[in-house]
Amino acid sequence: MFKIMTALITPFQEDESIDFDALKKIIQRQLQDGVDGFIVCGTTAEAPTLSEDEKFAILEFVIEQCNHQVPIWFGCGSNHTKETLRLCQKAQAYDIEGVLLVTPYYNKPSQEGLYEHYKTIASQIQTNIMLYDVPGRTGVQLAWETIDRLLQTCSNITALKHASHDLSNIYKLHEKYPDFCIYSGEDNYFMEGKEAGMCGIVSVMSHLHLKKMKECVEGNHALLEKLVHGAEYIFLGGSPVTLKYMLMQLKQCTLTVRLPLVPLTKDLQLVLDKYMASTEFEDLLS
Repeated sequence: MFKIMTALITPFQEDESIDFDALKKIIQRQLQDGVDGFIVCGTTAEAPTLSEDEKFAILEFVIEQCNHQVPIWFGCGSNHTKETLRLCQKAQAYDIEGVLLVTPYYNKPSQEGLYEHYKTIASQIQTNIMLYDVPGRTGVQLAWETIDRLLQTCSNITALKHASHDLSNIYKLHEKYPDFCIYSGEDNYFMEGKEAGMCGIVSVMSHLHLKKMKECVEGNHALLEKLVHGAEYIFLGGSPVTLKYMLMQLKQCTLTVRLPLVPLTKDLQLVLDKYMASTEFEDLLS
């Protein structure tokens, strides 16, 4: 079964405090629509702007709301290995499926550095690890050889989130490790990911179109073009800024984001307003 997990946003009040009422409604609607899991405090949640206390308050809240209905992965990754390890050790005390660890960003470690980063963390925690390879944002890519070494060394590395249009690693992994779980991180390529053998997607678009994504995966391929087109709009002004604007228009949260993110320009708002008034968008919500 191709799973759709939602990378949860962090709704804010206008004063930038966390809006737990809005978060509760989002979670409950997702559960009702059949979500297969949540990524909590990933970059879609504006995690770099959240304090440690806020991150763990959100995690506790999501765990309580889910009540064992779906797995929860918690974002702990950073470009500081010891700090990442400390957060992972703290997180594993919670009722989670595992931790999501992005490749260290900005400092562009070598493949040996990436291997040692993940091996160091994996050897000192017991919980599952989902590697997160997103070279377009971090500036570094996990090579096939590095992933292969890690899977031979670290039994608690159980999944990969692959956010790249390059699927060559996916074919190699699927052939050598058929039971290793790979999630797409690309909403507008989610069906290509499925066809390449991925077991699911970590989605931003699912905040809006979870039911239609599921229908598409289950065989209603007539929806695919509309969903890919919709994904283009959702990322038009950056994530999660555009998504929050669209959810605000649907009265599900405020459009408040924390700096360095800023609200959409008026021109982009007009573009989105026109799209959201279209029958195409209404069809994806029904």
